[in-house]
Formats: sequence, C-alpha cells, structure tokens
Amino acid sequence: MRVGYSIQVRCGCRGSHGERLGQTCPKLWRRDGTWNSKHGSAGFAMRIPTSSGIRLLKRYGFASKAEAKAAVDRVTELLGLSGADDSIRARVGDMIVSATRNGGQLPESADIRRRVAAGTDPAAPAVTFEQAWQSWLSGKKRLRQSARETLEHVGRTWLIPVLADVPVERLNASHCAAVFERIERINSEIAARSDGSRAYVHVDGDVRSRPRLVGAATQHRIYAALREFCNFEVRKTRRMAFNPVYAIELEPEERPEAKRWSAPQAAQFLASSADDPLGLLFRIVLLRGARRGEACGLRWSGADLEAGYVTVARPLLLIGANVVEGRPKTQAGERKIWLDKHTVALLREHRKQQLAARIAAGPAWQDNDLIFCKEDGSPWRPDYVTRRFKVIAKAAGLPVIKLHEGRHSAASLARDADVDPEIRRQTLGHADQAMTSHYTHIEAQAHRAAAEAVARLVEREP
Repeated sequence: MRVGYSIQVRCGCRGSHGERLGQTCPKLWRRDGTWNSKHGSAGFAMRIPTSSGIRLLKRYGFASKAEAKAAVDRVTELLGLSGADDSIRARVGDMIVSATRNGGQLPESADIRRRVAAGTDPAAPAVTFEQAWQSWLSGKKRLRQSARETLEHVGRTWLIPVLADVPVERLNASHCAAVFERIERINSEIAARSDGSRAYVHVDGDVRSRPRLVGAATQHRIYAALREFCNFEVRKTRRMAFNPVYAIELEPEERPEAKRWSAPQAAQFLASSADDPLGLLFRIVLLRGARRGEACGLRWSGADLEAGYVTVARPLLLIGANVVEGRPKTQAGERKIWLDKHTVALLREHRKQQLAARIAAGPAWQDNDLIFCKEDGSPWRPDYVTRRFKVIAKAAGLPVIKLHEGRHSAASLARDADVDPEIRRQTLGHADQAMTSHYTHIEAQAHRAAAEAVARLVEREP
C-alpha cells in the first residue's frame, strides 16, 4: 500500500514573543543548510484513513530522519495488514492514531494481524487478563459449583495478583512464569518464619488468612487452570496465537498411594460403627464406593429397596462453609448403587426409625427426603461425616484413613471379590472405559450378585 508522506525537522524553541520557532529556529540548521541533529528532532507527516475520514498524522521526537522514515514504513505496513478491506483499514488507522498519541508507541504488527485474522475490531481496547478470566468463568454455565469455587480461588489468589492488567493477547511465557516465581517467594517467606522467631508478613499480595506452603499438587492445579483458560483463548476467541503455559515446567507431582483397608479391617470398622447414626452411610461407602457427597445426598425417592438399589442424583457438597446441593462429577456418576441383602434389610429398619423420629419432631422436621439425616431431618455436614469416620476408626484401633480412601477400599474389595471390571466401573461411577460401556450391557442380577460377593468377602467368618 502506497501512502504519501514527508519527513520534517523542528524544535521547541520560542521567539521573543513566545511563539514556537519550529523549522525557523537558527540553531536547527548548519551553514550548509543541513539539519543540525544535535538540536530539535525529526518527524513525519502523512495522511492515513480513519473511521472519520482521511486524517493528517504528525509525529515527532525521532533522533534521526532515518528513524522517522522507519516509522513511516511501520505505519504503511500496519495499514497494509487490512488487505483490501477499507473498513478494517480505517479501524487500523484509528488504532495507530490512538496508540501514538502523547508519545505512545506504534501497535505491534502481530497484535493487528491476530485481530484481523480473528475478525475482531483492530482498534478495540485491549482485553486484560482479569477481564478475560472473569468472562471465561461466567461463560462456563455447566461447571459444578465446587469446581467453580476452586477456579475462582485460583484466579483470586494466584493468577489475578500477577496477571490482572496484562493484555491477554500479549500473555507470554514470562508472564506465566511470574505466577510460579511469586509462589516460590511466598513459600520462601513462610519457610523463613517456620521456626516461629518472626511473625509472618504477607508478601507479594498473598491474601490467604492462614499462610501455608503451596505444594506441588496445588501448583499443578494452578497450572491446569491457566492452561485451560489459555487453550480457550487460542481456540475460541483467537486472541492468542499459542498457549504460553506449555513453556513452563513444574516439579512432578508425587502423590502417595491411597491407603486401603483389607476385608478384615473393613469388617472391624463396620462392627464398630454399627450403632452409630452414620454407620449405615459408612457401610455404603466401604462396600459400594459411594463418594462422601453422594452418600450424604442419597434420597428415599431414588431408592428401590425391592430391587435393591439407591440412586446417586443430587450430592451434598461443602462449598466454603455452606452445604449445597450439587450434581454428580460426570454423567457416569449419576447412577444406581446396587446393595447386598443385609444392607437392604438395614435400610428398611433405618427407614422405620427415621419415620418414628419424624413423628417425634413434629413441625420441626425438615423434609429433605434424605436417607441419612439428623433427628430433625436436616442434612449431615460432609466435613462432620469425615471427622466422625476417623474418630470411629481410631477408637476401633484401625489405621486412620481418609473417608475418600474408604472408596478406594471399596474398589479393592470389589477386585478381590472377582467382580467384573465393568461392574466395578459402573458402581464407582467412573467415566473411564467409556468405549467398553457402549458394548457392555449388564443386567440388574449381575449388579446384585456383585454386591453380595463384596458383602460375603467382608462378613464371612474368619
């Protein structure tokens, strides 16, 4: 694209009446009529298209005429990125005028090229990381509330303090590395105060109320959140040409193998918890592998004791300090949990006791249709369920494991009972073996037989 231009020199000196001398300043020229580059500056004047018509663009402050000419060439190059589209060329002109006002720098050609390719307005203000992050989160309508809470925490605590004002289209590996460099500084400060000699001072905007070392597992979750966001920007908005997160390498996450109880240990726990209000809930976790929230959220409306199953549909989750109703982690998580005959019999008796408690509570009863609830019908807090599980295990003289490791124990017990792998997958609600599920059709009788097999393994005589 050819654009007319002129290269000029001038200075800021003023005459006796205060007027600017511009090009008439005697100090600006040598005796031979050439420019004295030690005085004044070079600049250019050219007419460029804008959305309000052809506009005269003048910019000075260059150290030489060659630099001014290079700037002209850059302007010409930027305008040429619009191709044959006059409207886009005008918007590029707007962007040039706005960016260079008050001594600003010309836009990067890569930014304009990316915006033109993405079909976005070249002259639109740059979207910051914080704006893009919030927009991305608000668009994730199908996100589970617990997952949303995690992403909000990651953004608020680790990403936005470092990246908030970075234009998302210029986000690079150095910016991403700065996130984890800040974490290292925070960890170093916490470690330096670990002997209790000095009070911890919040560094680098650490907003946590209880500073704790940020371990490898947490750093990998931060990395995963940033990676997912950047992939969205690359593939959907096209504001980024590549994902810069992949240039970052973290220390490998070494997760210890989950603890599990053997069949005799599971039997010992079930015997010790049989009279506890949560004993039957723990039985379903240990024998059938229900997640904590799934077990807390089981409803009578989803139970068919004649057929021998309960249904996972609306788990109860702990979000912050609040107990909320969620949904299964995956589509496979919304499932039937088949039960052995003894568990079914215990549920029938539990139902009778609950109806008696409901009558005794009268108007104070909270009708949530929960299989496992307090004496007034209100739900058990999931964190209390976890604490109670550990208290009973310790009192029984067993190795204290996490409640979720009770689910791992259930998976191991099912394997030891020679339960079909596909039945194990469906019982646990895993989304793995997806292809297998397309070709495998398992009847209710097989599920009932699996439940009986696990119960026999745990409850058989030693």
